[in-house]
Formats: sequence, structure tokens, C-alpha cells
Amino acid sequence: MSEEFKDRLKLLRNAKGLTSEELAMATDIPHSSIRRMESQNDIPRPDRLNILANYFNVSTDYLLGRQVKESEPKSLPEEVILKVISQAEEDFGVSLRDDPVVEAAVRDLIRNLAKMKKSTQKGD
Repeated sequence: MSEEFKDRLKLLRNAKGLTSEELAMATDIPHSSIRRMESQNDIPRPDRLNILANYFNVSTDYLLGRQVKESEPKSLPEEVILKVISQAEEDFGVSLRDDPVVEAAVRDLIRNLAKMKKSTQKGD
């Protein structure tokens, strides 16, 4: 039997040693929503799904059960991504973390730029 979204979310949360309340605080997703996702297999709306995938460094396909195995970890550790976001916020005088959709897009952009850099270095 394949794992459902709720099972994968709970597995990832437990692997990080977090309570559902801590996950809610870390992702800015209401605790009641996290509880529903884990108990009723309530699939989150796309912006929240992206936030969770980025937080756990997995693909949305993995979370939704479309992939049997976790995809390879994304190219950058969380602390590097936060450093790049903080530097961009300082340089441009904007907040990139006020809107979860904007933050998810910025994180994806940073990861894709790192992948592009890595692939061009392999070709050298």
C-alpha cells in the first residue's frame, strides 16, 4: 500500500523531531491546518504544499505520493538559502518572506540558479 500525503508529512515532521505545533510555527501554516493534513489526509492548497516541500527539502510530487522515493535533496542547505534571501532583502530594501508564495518562488529561483551553476561547472 502506498503512503498517503498525511503519512509522508508526519514521517518528515517526525524525522526533524518536530511537533505539529512547531511545524506550524516554522512554516507559518495554522496548527489546525497541519493537524487536519496529518489526520484527515487534507491536501493543502498549492502555496502551502510548496512551503512544506521547500521546508522539508523534498518535491511536491514526493509529498503527494507521486514518487515512491524521496527525490535527491535540493542543491542548497536551508541556511545557505536563508543567507541569500537575507542578503537580497538587505541589498534591495524589500522583504521576500512576507508572502509565502513569493518566498517559495524566491527559494525555487535560488535552487535553480545553484543547479545551473553546478551543471555549467561540470561542463568545464
